Order: sequence, then C-alpha cells, then structure tokens
Amino acid sequence: MSEPEMRAVVSALERIGKLLAVAYAHNLGEAEPRVKAEHLSRCGFSNTEIAALLGTTPNNVNVLLHRARRQMKGSMSLKGKAKR
Repeated sequence: MSEPEMRAVVSALERIGKLLAVAYAHNLGEAEPRVKAEHLSRCGFSNTEIAALLGTTPNNVNVLLHRARRQMKGSMSLKGKAKR
C-alpha cells in the first residue's frame, strides 16, 4: 500500500471513530455534560476531542472531569464510613 493510500485509510478510520463517538454521546441522551465527558474520557478521548464532540472548550472538559473525580472520591469516602 502506498503512502497516500495509507493516509487515506487512516483518515477514513479517524472519521469513523469520530462518528461513533458522536453517536455514543448522542445515545447518552439528556445526560449531564459531566457524565458525557466521563464516558468519552473512559473511551480514550482527549479533553480536546471531547470538547469538540460536546461543543465546549477543553478547559471546560477538564473542569467537568475534575468535578467528576472529586464527586467519585467523596462518594467512596462515604461508603467507607458507612461500613464502620
């Protein structure tokens, strides 16, 4: 396979990946942007890619993911206290 053909294949695969990510985010329906950002992050998307998919800024995605981690950490500590 020649170099131009390889680039065309890679470009097509990237486009398919983006379309699948958009469909996945859309499937989450009316979920909060934080939830959508969490799911897309778990799928391996960068903050910049998530921002493009959700129509926001990478910095906003960073804040959403930070809040999600903080909330998760808080709920984990509550579970630990309940067991005692």
